[in-house]
This record gives sequence, structure tokens and C-alpha cells, in this order.
Amino acid sequence: MGVTAIGTGGKRYAKAFIEDEDVPFAVLLDEDGRAADVVGTGELGAGTLLKPSAYVAGLRSLVGGHRQSKTGRRPTQLGATLVIAPGNELRYADFEDFAGDHADIDEVLAAARS
Repeated sequence: MGVTAIGTGGKRYAKAFIEDEDVPFAVLLDEDGRAADVVGTGELGAGTLLKPSAYVAGLRSLVGGHRQSKTGRRPTQLGATLVIAPGNELRYADFEDFAGDHADIDEVLAAARS
């Protein structure tokens, strides 16, 4: 299974992410946000920052020992997790509604294996 991540940060951000998280797969950069725009990811706003679920996700991350050490060039960019198979078959899509609203890893892996 080939995996590639696409990040919205710069080269230093990507390097820190790869080193800090010991990422074993390719990481590409979307520095100008074109891929994020094509996919249609959202942006953080007052409404997303004030959601109780955003605070719960932040606390869960802190308790798990995770810290946001650096931000990319688009710090308000929400993320998305897509599993795209050969032939551009979209097998899975999850779009963040708030910071910390990440895709369920078991669902992502199941889609990648199918």
C-alpha cells in the first residue's frame, strides 16, 4: 500500500512533522493551498473555535502528549483525509469540521485495504 500525505505548511514545517512524528511515507507540500481548494476543505473561524467538541479534542491531544509546535502558512486551514485508489477512485473522504476533528484511523485503513 503506497501512502502519501499532502500538507499545507512550508518545507521547515514538513521536515519537523516528518521528524517529530517519525513519518514513514512520502509527504508533499501544498504551499499555496491549491490542493486544499480543489478538495474543498474549510477554514477555522469563530464558530469552529467555540465548539465544545474542539475543546474536547484539544484536551484529548494534550493528555495524549501531543502538542502543536509549528503552524504552516495557512494556520486556519482545516484538514481532510482522503483515500484515493489507482484510477482516481475515491474510497474514503472525511473533512474536518473543527481543529482536532480527525478521521477515524480504523476507517481510513479499512478503505486503504479494500
